[in-house]
Amino acid sequence: MKKYICIGIAVCVSLMICGCSHGEDGTVHGTVPAQERAEEESEEICIPAEDPVDFDEQKNEASMFTVTQKGRLREDMPEFTFVLTAYRDIGWGSYALQSLEIREGDTVLQTIAIPELTVFGQTQIYDSMEDTLGFELEDVNFDGYLDIRQYDAPNGNYREEWIYLVWDPGENRFEHDVRLNQISLATFDQVEQLIYGMERSGAACHYYSTYQYIDGELVKIRYVEEEGVYMDDDQLKKFCVAASGKEEAATCEGVWFYVHIMERNEETGGLETVSEEYIFDSDRENEEFRVDAASELGQRITAELGR
Repeated sequence: MKKYICIGIAVCVSLMICGCSHGEDGTVHGTVPAQERAEEESEEICIPAEDPVDFDEQKNEASMFTVTQKGRLREDMPEFTFVLTAYRDIGWGSYALQSLEIREGDTVLQTIAIPELTVFGQTQIYDSMEDTLGFELEDVNFDGYLDIRQYDAPNGNYREEWIYLVWDPGENRFEHDVRLNQISLATFDQVEQLIYGMERSGAACHYYSTYQYIDGELVKIRYVEEEGVYMDDDQLKKFCVAASGKEEAATCEGVWFYVHIMERNEETGGLETVSEEYIFDSDRENEEFRVDAASELGQRITAELGR
């Protein structure tokens, strides 16, 4: 019997206006978030094709391989062996990690099933991580013990997903900590004991968060919005002149940014604005203008741009 591949062809014309927006805020078991997808009507054209590849067939005992890592969670602890078992997913062109086994000598301390902890049902580990399969040891909660930071998958615009397995010295095992997954592109400052995250919603729209453990809870203590502001040439020149206080600004080649900084109020526990400015950046030294958003000029910029 002939088999066919159906190709959907959809033609759509749209007018797109780009802008920036952002909202505020052993086996281990996890959850996978639901994925919503928009469907478009299309005209289908079917063409003869060879039998499709059944990618599930590649997941068998013969195709599995292991990567072994070793390390101590603390200097006074014995060395652990971490055995990662995975297979190469031909469809995704990446590595699908199936399990992580923790051993002390010949004793298996814990076996962790990985797919149920992932965002998309299986890891999508890059070829560049082939030697380690994305396995890292790092103290992610600053308690003096190294934890497991396991790469999961890329996820959309400027985001990478990780699986965090935190060592519980009382239970002598790793526990899945989903709280850390809320932090995009997390980096861990071992000196200051702070965690930094960054997201974006456009080429010139970035959002920076700083987290701290307070009484064992992960708390956002600082938040910075940095959004590029679109202006036409006349607006750009007008506001540069007004900000410089001169009849002609030194330069009008650059970009205005809206920068909003919030920090945690220790008494209320909430984030409060500490500064809100429009900043002109020309990428040249001594040619930057700062305008308080609450000032007369700042209010004019806000009103004219409809922010």
